[in-house]
Order: sequence, then C-alpha cells, then structure tokens
Amino acid sequence: MAYSTQTLAGGCFGKIYKEKYGETWAAVKRVPLGIINKQQLERECRVYHNVRHPNVVKLLGDPWLKDSKWNIPLEFIFGEDLETTIFKAQVSKIQLTPAVKGTIITGMCEGLLHLHSKDIVHQDLKPDNIMVEYQTHRAVIIDLGLAKFFRNEFTSAVNMGNEAYSAPEILQMNGVRDKRSDVWAMGKIIAEVCVRFRLQTQFVSASKIRETLKDQPYCIPVSSMVEVNPNYRATMAAVISDIRRAGSTSQMDMRQRDVTVTQTNEVRGNQKWCPQVPAVPKMEVKNPPMVIYRQDPPHQREAVKALVPVKGEALNNQMSLMSFPCPLPETGKVTQERYNEEKGALEYKEIVTKGGKIIKYEKVQITKDS
Repeated sequence: MAYSTQTLAGGCFGKIYKEKYGETWAAVKRVPLGIINKQQLERECRVYHNVRHPNVVKLLGDPWLKDSKWNIPLEFIFGEDLETTIFKAQVSKIQLTPAVKGTIITGMCEGLLHLHSKDIVHQDLKPDNIMVEYQTHRAVIIDLGLAKFFRNEFTSAVNMGNEAYSAPEILQMNGVRDKRSDVWAMGKIIAEVCVRFRLQTQFVSASKIRETLKDQPYCIPVSSMVEVNPNYRATMAAVISDIRRAGSTSQMDMRQRDVTVTQTNEVRGNQKWCPQVPAVPKMEVKNPPMVIYRQDPPHQREAVKALVPVKGEALNNQMSLMSFPCPLPETGKVTQERYNEEKGALEYKEIVTKGGKIIKYEKVQITKDS
C-alpha cells in the first residue's frame, strides 16, 4: 500500500501521521512495540469499536504491525484542535462567534455523553484532544489511548491523564479518574471556550465559574459540572438539556443579529397584510384586501358603542379603542377577529370604510380556509 505521509502530532504513547488509507485520508497513530503490548492494543481497539458517534473519532480498520510499530488507522478530521481555536486566534482558521461556540460545545458534550453511556471514561480530556472540523465546526473527541471501561468500580486501564484538566479529587486526594472527573474537565473546557483564556485549575469551582460566566447561557450547567465535591457534581446526562438549550440560544441570537429589520406591510403569524393609509385619501380601491386581525386579550378590549363617521386621524384615533395593530384604510375592508368567552368560539366582524367613513361594522361568517 502506497502512503503519502505527513506528521501531524504526538498522540498518547505515539505519533500521529496523515496518510492515505485506501480511498480516504486517515490519521494513523504509530506506537512502538515497547510502549504498548498486544493486550493493551486490543483494549484500546475495543474502546473504539464500542463507540459509534459523530462527535467521537472513528477507528477505520484493524491495526497492523510495521517496522516494530503498531499502526492504528483513525478518522482524519479536516480541521484544527480546540487548543488552537481557543488560545491561538492569530493562527486559527475558525472564528469563535456565539453560533460557532454553541456548535462546538454541544458537539463535544454529546460525544462525552455517548462515551459515558457506554461506561467509557476518557481520562485525558483537554482542548488538544478535541478536534474542530473547519466547514461544519463539528467537535470530535480524539485520542482514546487512555480511555478505560468503568463498570462496578472495575477499571480496564491505569489511572493516568494530564494535570491541567484534572479534577480536585485527582490532584488533592489522588482519586480514581471516573466519569465525574471527565465531567469536571469538560466543564473547564467549556468555560475556556466562552472566555477565550486559560483558567487556573485551582480557581475552577462552581462559585468562580458563576462569577466568570455571569449571565452567559452556559453559566448554570458549567457551574454544576465543576463542583469541587464529586458527589455533588452533575453528570453529562443531567446537564445535556441545558447545554443543548444554551447552544440553540447562541445560534438563534446570531441569526437575529444577521437579520436587517426593515419596515414592511407584512403582519406575521396568522395575519396576512396590513393595509396602510394611502397617500391620496380619496383614491378608490375596487377590490380591497381582506385582513384578519386578532384583538388584545378580553381585559384589554373596550367596546365600541357607536359608529362615528369620521376620517383621517380622527378615524384612526376612534378605531384605536378597538386595539387594531395598524391604521384603517380611508377606503377598504378589514375583518376583525375576537374571542367570545360565553360561546367559547371566535367571532368575526367586517369593517368597511369609504372616503374616510365607516359604512359597515357587522358580524360575518369566516371559514378557516378564507
């Protein structure tokens, strides 16, 4: 097999190379025989085989031995690591807008939730071990070399990992890395994505995060993820709904900022078009549009006792008592919709104006298709 090889980075216990693997590109992890034995290799591959999720890196095929090194073919992500995205803005190709932050944070949390649902503890979560795809901003958790199965307090790997993203119980009490320590590390990463600077591990706690993130949408879930006492710390399953909601809010806010608000005659919702007062008051309209308007709630409405033949501003002032959302036409027709509490049904009244005068105001029958 012919390879086009490019060194990418040093992975856990081995280097990563970009190589052609069949018809696709792969991130091939090469680990010397003296560092990993066959049993450890099989355990690592078993972790990959148990995971099938878009936010966790995939194993593309069986490892092979070459030049006294195990070659492990993994999914190649056309992107950059989150370390670069957060802390190296000058070289990063990803702009961390609120919407992009939402996509990245939701994705990496979905990936960790999936790992934990399979009783897999990553052990080494950090921005270096999360890739961000350039075009889609899909976040992918990588480097499962230290990942272990954790069932009934039995672990299938040694207790290892970095210190910068180690939970307090690991640093202070030499505790066992488990799902809770993964959650703490993920909470710290999310906070750093939000603030764009490195947080000192000893100052990461629920109260500190509330001060740092303040009114940001991720404040509440992240503060519960970094509780110092692991017994009070949230699980990924407990916070995922808030994480998704915060991500959706960020994307929605971004879309709203991208929309230029202009004056228009369109009335959204269950309304159609709102007729405006014509520039020439006396202009006749042969086929005036019919528009259905909803009134305000019952306690805000005031009854109209009589029809007053007025025009212009006086007409609009008079009809404003009926809570119309826009001026009536000098000549035209609109239909008013109101809810009758006694009958428990909608009623419709037709208002016809001509030359600035109300010439008709009576009930009409309207079907839903009208």
